[in-house]
Amino acid sequence: MAKKRKKTVGQVFLQYFVRSILCVLLLLACGFTSYKATMLYYKVTGATSNSGSLSKYIKEIKSDGVAEEVAKNLILATDSDSGKIKRIVIEICNKNTGNMDYITVPSTLEFTMSYDLYKKLATANADIPQIVCMQNIHKYFSGESLYQCAQLLLEDVMDIEFSYYTVIPDTVYKEMFVTEKGSGVQKWSKSYKAEMESLKDEKAYKAFFKKYYEKVDSNLPEKSKCEYIDTYLKAVPNQLAFTIVSGEKSGKSFVLSVEETNFLINKLLKNEAYTEKNQKKKEGENTSSMGLAIEILNSTQINGLASSMQEKLVEKGFNIAGIGNYSGDTLEHTKIIVKEQGMGEDLLAYFKNAEIEVGELSQNVDIRIIIGSEDGN
Repeated sequence: MAKKRKKTVGQVFLQYFVRSILCVLLLLACGFTSYKATMLYYKVTGATSNSGSLSKYIKEIKSDGVAEEVAKNLILATDSDSGKIKRIVIEICNKNTGNMDYITVPSTLEFTMSYDLYKKLATANADIPQIVCMQNIHKYFSGESLYQCAQLLLEDVMDIEFSYYTVIPDTVYKEMFVTEKGSGVQKWSKSYKAEMESLKDEKAYKAFFKKYYEKVDSNLPEKSKCEYIDTYLKAVPNQLAFTIVSGEKSGKSFVLSVEETNFLINKLLKNEAYTEKNQKKKEGENTSSMGLAIEILNSTQINGLASSMQEKLVEKGFNIAGIGNYSGDTLEHTKIIVKEQGMGEDLLAYFKNAEIEVGELSQNVDIRIIIGSEDGN
């Protein structure tokens, strides 16, 4: 009978090494299969990695909204199927003055969140990037987490603390708001404004809010929303204002001018009652534009139009604070945006069919001229 050959040390080592490799590969295969199965589940069900509440990850989150004297309501218009944020508006409702302001924030807003916030959000979903676009956060969160994430991000970049949020299906939102051509400002639609103006007492508003809450998702209870009925009765229709944050387009994204936007919001929060301010201006005379800081923006594709107008106005003695290109759509008629009623009237003579409107401007600008195509010929 032949003797059984003993395995050499090298053969024994090789055998155990191969077995170890096979075990590692088996574990990796199990892990990969588990990962793919999970991703397939999310893909089939439409679930995301976090559809609950972010409050279990971030202690600072307040699940319930607060009815404050000066309330900052974050309005999000979302796609009913994907959850994608289509439009963003900040509503400031001031019980003290009766003013209601609506500030448009482009949903293409892109920015780098602070490292502290990034660390917190990454604990909930490690895939979220630090440079984020508001239109894309539905890829990382859904449901209540999506709304909380949107609130945290905007508070982070705009240095504001929201009182509550309101999420409106985009189809419903389009019945309430329309986009002003050229400026991109979100304003009440004619039908929605007419509906609001038809509400004359507390009973009518309570009935309106009851129907409203059947369509929207908000972390402010309906009962608390009714605390603003007196403010709505004061504001509609004479104490409403609509504006947009400062910034510029960069490719497909919108880049926020943080300093100018902070100035805008702080000014709106401290404004006196609009009816009082407008009455004071009506009693006074038109203000000369001489000595005021004028900004000129070119909304057309005609090169050198802003600089040409700058030369003309400087020659007449006006103070031009700066020139540039307008980030919105091309305007047909030139628009003159002034800080106060009565300004800009003496500039109308330099344009064919220019329109004047009162709006919020940055701290260093009193008048903004947006040149339309009509004045480019």
